[in-house]
Amino acid sequence: MSLEIEILGETWLSLKEYIPSKERQAAADQLASIIADHNLSDDELATVGGTDSYLGRAIAEYIDEDDED
Repeated sequence: MSLEIEILGETWLSLKEYIPSKERQAAADQLASIIADHNLSDDELATVGGTDSYLGRAIAEYIDEDDED
């Protein structure tokens, strides 16, 4: 795993504690969109998505949408 991918996961885990529970999925969705716009491979996206359930759902939805296009 690259250092950048590891940092993304650690950053999310640190910051999500400051996000109200009911808003975490929306925040994860936004983060997934930003991450995906930076040309990470599906494997790298999946690695970031393994960080927690919020990010996992967000990445899975993004990959599913991308496959439909």
